[in-house]
Parts: sequence; structure tokens; C-alpha cells
Amino acid sequence: MKNIRLLFLAGTLAVCISGCGNTKENAAQELQIERMEEETGETSAEETETQASPIDGIIEGQSFEIQLDDWGEVFFASLYPTDESGRPAFVLVRDEGIVYTFPEPAGDAENEFVEVGAVAFRDYNMDGKTDVLVLVTYREGESTWNEPAIFLQENSDNMFYMDHPEFLDYRIEGNTQAGPSFYRDTFLEEFLCARRLTDSIAGFADSWTAYVDYADSLSGVLSTERQIKLFAENRDIWADDIAYADDRYCFTVAGLTNDGRPTLIVANQGGTGNYTYSEFYKIDKNGEMQKLETSFQEGESQPDLIEESMTVYSSWSKEGMKNHFIVYDALKDSPDTYLYQISSLNITDDFVLETPLASQQVIYEGEGSSARITSEDCSGNTLTEEEFENFPDTYYGNMGLAKSTAVFQWMDVKSLAEMDDGEAAEALWQVYEGFSMY
Repeated sequence: MKNIRLLFLAGTLAVCISGCGNTKENAAQELQIERMEEETGETSAEETETQASPIDGIIEGQSFEIQLDDWGEVFFASLYPTDESGRPAFVLVRDEGIVYTFPEPAGDAENEFVEVGAVAFRDYNMDGKTDVLVLVTYREGESTWNEPAIFLQENSDNMFYMDHPEFLDYRIEGNTQAGPSFYRDTFLEEFLCARRLTDSIAGFADSWTAYVDYADSLSGVLSTERQIKLFAENRDIWADDIAYADDRYCFTVAGLTNDGRPTLIVANQGGTGNYTYSEFYKIDKNGEMQKLETSFQEGESQPDLIEESMTVYSSWSKEGMKNHFIVYDALKDSPDTYLYQISSLNITDDFVLETPLASQQVIYEGEGSSARITSEDCSGNTLTEEEFENFPDTYYGNMGLAKSTAVFQWMDVKSLAEMDDGEAAEALWQVYEGFSMY
């Protein structure tokens, strides 16, 4: 781990001379409070009057009332330095008392504190919890620079999946009895300084994916770009011609898991019964393309995956984060009978598991007759039509899972036929960039 740190500092942190991000120019440039646009769906920090409180040293203009997930409505307070560390403190206040103190690294003051330049609240690491992003300005002599302080909120069970256990000595944790805690990944903060992304919070607000790719590369995981190139170079394996159910024959690349390895999905759909068949691929740590095993039964129709968006329910535990993608299957069983199924897909340990949730049968019994509709859940309990449609939310919502939406971009497999490896890689990358979860 220390070797990785030395390599990182020697290579990309050469700009950090006496404090992360230190240069001969003033990098702060009168930073203003970062406000997130409403249309992004992110929590924005609105400037408020400092609340009446016996707490000393509150920095006005960088302290806010905020609705913060399981904490509810609290007051985020930035506090002037009061000890030998020379660092500002950050706390949550409720009922005129401090209920949580954000974690700070230990150490004596090396540089002079200037100001807290910006504060923002958003889900930086895309795990469903609001995080706190701060920029602090320091000075040494005539030089000033910004250092990020990023507080990543733990999940409600106070467990977080670390993709890279060897980075644990960079993690500074906070403890609380009143609500979820936060932790700081100082390796992440060093990364942002090295990439010179600290002029403003907007400059690094969308950098999580780039950081994960970099951390993956240090841990022996291939970069996302390299993995996609390998998908393109091996397309003779997954982009063969098909003779059945070829009304639609598409592929997409998406981040279905949180292991730094995008998933290639190839799906074809068609035939009189409108059947769908799908295959899933990943690149293993040796750079080999791996076809994932699935729970699908041979000969049976699989979920209709060629969709622009899916609802996702995410859970967290000590084993890691799991994403459950809600998928549907519509079949024409006979001229007058249609079957509809709702299930979820989850990839764990490179295995694709389909979990049936609910099913519905629609029978048209004669000309002019209304349809006879019967619905039931995965346990055989009868459902109304409304209960059938809302069953995923009932099933996963009752478990307390976080709900989000995944957006996919699909491309026709046949469009790759005349492309060379470079062009195919660009096409796959374009599809991958079309994927998002919000």
C-alpha cells in the first residue's frame, strides 16, 4: 500500500509542493458558494442566516440548514480553526448542540488557514446517500491553494463496500450514535489535487468515475477504456449472425455492478412469441473476455432487456452493494393468451440471477368480450392489476432499498460489421457513455 502511495505522490502529485495543490498562483480566485441546479435532482445549499447557537466560531456564509437523509433537518456548520492543527472543523447542529463532528486527519498545522471557499451537498460517489463536498483555502507566504475535504456518507447500516482494501489506511472515519456517519478518503483528495481539479467544486463534482478507474489501475484492474477495447477486439465472439428471434439484435455496455468492470449485454428479440435471449460479458483481471453464467432456463423466454431505462433498487451490506434491475417479459402464449412477467436482475460474483416477482395472464375469450386478467405475486398470492404494476416498489420498498433509474443506450449489432477495431471501440465507448444511474 505504501508503495502505491509513493508511486502516486512521485508521479502525479509533483504539483503538491507544500500542501496539496500548492502553486505560485492564487487558485482560490474568490470562490463562491456552489449551488446545484434544480433540474439535476441534487440537494442544493441555500445560504441562510447563522442560527442562534451557543457554538462559537461559526463561519457565516458557509453554514447551512440542510435536509440530510436519515439525519433529517440539521444545521451544517463550518467552524474557524481553534487548535494547533490550523484546520477548520465541520459539524452538524440540532437543538443548539453538536450532534456530529466530521472526521479530520490528525497532524499539526503546516499552512495558514484562509477560508472555507465553498460547500455543496450531493451524492458524489453515487451510492444513494448525500455527501458533503468542501473546499478550504490555505496560504504559505504569498502562495494560496485549495484543498478538498470530501465527507462520504455511510449507509444506514454503517458499512461501506471498499473495492480496494489496501486503501484502508487512507480512510478517516467518524462515529455517531445519532445517525449515519461519514468517512474521508484522503487518497481521493490527493487524486483531485494531483489532477488540478480543485479550483471549484464544480471542477471535481463529477470525478468519481475517473477516480475509481485510477484506483482500479493501481490495484491491478484494467481501466474501463482498456476493457471496452477488449470487448471490441473480441466482437467475433459475441457479434455473430443469428438465425432466430432477430427482429431486434442489439448490444449495450453498462455499469451494472460496482467492481470497476462494465458489463457488455448482447440481446436479440423476435419470433411469433416475441422471445428474448441475452448474453452477458465482462473482462477478467487477466484481460480475458468472460461470458457470465445466468439463472435463465434453456428454451424459455428471458426478460426483454432492450429498454431505454429500468428502475433499480440498491442494497448495501458488508458483502458489497447490489443493484436489482427491474425487468419485464411480454409473451404471446397463444392467439388469445398473453403472459406478462416482472422480475429483477442482479449480478453477484459474475453470476446473473433473475428473481421472479409477479406474473399476469390476459385471456381474450371471444370477439367483443372483455379480457380476463389474473395476477399473482412470486408466492402465489392474488394481486389486483394495480398491485401487479406496483409490486416491485412494494417488494423492494418494504426492504428499505434505495430506488433510482438506470438509462441505457443500445446499438444494432449489425452496425459493427464494417468497422475496424478502433471504430468498434469508439462505438462501444459511445454506448457506455450513454449509460447513467440517477
